[in-house]
Amino acid sequence: DEQDDDDTPAVGAVWNGGRGAGFRRRHRLFGPFALTSASVRSGWGCEELIEYFGRYAAQHGDADLALMGVKLMEIPDEPFIRFAGTLAESDRLEAFAAATVVLAPAPEENISLHVLEAFAAGTPVLANGRSDVLTYHCQRSNAGLYYADGDEFVECLRLLMNNAELRETMGRNGRRYVEERYSWPVVLEKYDELITAVAPRRGARGGAGRSRGGQGRPRRTRQGGNR
Repeated sequence: DEQDDDDTPAVGAVWNGGRGAGFRRRHRLFGPFALTSASVRSGWGCEELIEYFGRYAAQHGDADLALMGVKLMEIPDEPFIRFAGTLAESDRLEAFAAATVVLAPAPEENISLHVLEAFAAGTPVLANGRSDVLTYHCQRSNAGLYYADGDEFVECLRLLMNNAELRETMGRNGRRYVEERYSWPVVLEKYDELITAVAPRRGARGGAGRSRGGQGRPRRTRQGGNR
């Protein structure tokens, strides 16, 4: 009988307990891989990231780099790079779950939504240590590492790729961090607290304005005089 020798989807499903197997199949990622979801553009840390990952690949050669987002720069023709492009929301979430590690390379990151998405998916993060926002989330969550240079990047990535127990622990930490701070019930509760705190102060200011001097501002009559 004729047999199907293409067993790569099954191999891909082994990584991360089979999470995100569809994303892995579509982009031929059948082993460990790191994912970045920021726009692929110059000045956002992408060029440095590709250089650093190239060092890692040369030394260890056991992982790929998946680039997700809008392509706004030339991507080097490297065997370890997979370009996933811009994805629908459901595919983005699947990509975060499929990744072994999520990379956050922007040196001046102000909005860390993709880091929180990685935490929510239970995937550890490796971030650029020059970003105060990224290092803050990594430190507070215990769900990510950060690097200052290429040597630290290679060592941190090697540690995360080779230590499944560490990844699982950091993944649990990341989920808990998001649930405790950014889930809808928590956000709505914070809004309620803010409204409760602000409302009395606004009422007090309004009352003071109306009772200033015991009288309001005089009104003009149609003849131009004051009442």
